[in-house]
Amino acid sequence: MINKKEITQFQLIFLLIHSQVGVGVITLPFDVFMKAKGDGWISVLLTGALIQIMIFLFGALMVRFPSTNLYGIVQSLFGKWIGKVIVLLYSIYFITIGGLILTKFAYILKAWMMPLTPKWLILAIMTFTAIYIVKENLQLMARFFVLASIVLIGFIGLAAYALKDANLTFILPIGTNGILPIIQGIERGLYAFQGFEILLVIYPFVQANNKKGVLKAATIANIFMTLFYSFLVLTSLLFFSPEEFKLVPEPVLYLIKAFSFKIVERPDLLFTSMWIVLAATAFMNAIYASSLGLSMIMNSNQLKKYVIIAAGICFLLAMTFREAYNIGTISRIYNKFVVFPFTLGLPILFLLISIIFNKKGRENDG
Repeated sequence: MINKKEITQFQLIFLLIHSQVGVGVITLPFDVFMKAKGDGWISVLLTGALIQIMIFLFGALMVRFPSTNLYGIVQSLFGKWIGKVIVLLYSIYFITIGGLILTKFAYILKAWMMPLTPKWLILAIMTFTAIYIVKENLQLMARFFVLASIVLIGFIGLAAYALKDANLTFILPIGTNGILPIIQGIERGLYAFQGFEILLVIYPFVQANNKKGVLKAATIANIFMTLFYSFLVLTSLLFFSPEEFKLVPEPVLYLIKAFSFKIVERPDLLFTSMWIVLAATAFMNAIYASSLGLSMIMNSNQLKKYVIIAAGICFLLAMTFREAYNIGTISRIYNKFVVFPFTLGLPILFLLISIIFNKKGRENDG
């Protein structure tokens, strides 16, 4: 493994949490509402259950290849050249995630906090910050993510304050729209959970290589994210009426903006500042996963160089999309035709091929 720096199972939990929570946390309630209406919180819970099934399948694949990650697995299954093509596709996939994170980050930040600040400057600050942290090693990233998790407490606290104005009639009667809208809401919810597949990239870095411990850590992270997202969605559904919800594409920010405290006049700006940290950590995960893949393709130990390359491409992608319409269109196309194959389809295919052809990795691989 390149620049192998072991992390603890505790740190793995936070790496996985921060791979999922990011720009999507602000728009998730609106996204699931547009499909499932007042039952959106049920869709999020079911999405978490689906992710847990995938984690168990990932665990089965990790048991068969205990000492190498996703990039090593595909080369074991398909050979050197085809394997490297698949690694390249996954690297592009993670770069695309990073580019979309930067794009949505800049759009929301300009809309809510810095309307006159040039977009390139906002993106450059985020990109250089990410490079500075990711270029070292995974262990340093994990330590930073543990500290950054403090902002999640602020998220939960500010959202919980809205419950004083909750109206239960907004989500009653439960299930009134039927099963199909709830299932359609799962599709929207999956995009917010996107990033959990990084588990297949980083699990060999966990201390003692205890796959049962890795699976436990991934399960804890998924349970937390499921409850966290469900809480935000439910709180938003209880705060806004169905008619209001259609008009607030970033309901979590609008929810916080409705409050005013003696000490903090604009809590939404405080909330946005905390969200910036979460967007940064999600972006760091994306460029780490992509740069690790690129360096393995080139058989290079110079991970720093590929971190800069991956981050630079993400920056250029984010500068390309300027209008909200373009961002939305690209996101919808990406979600439909890219997310499902790379997060669900291909990992299941790899597991089936390894079982059918009895392919396994050795304990000292990598």
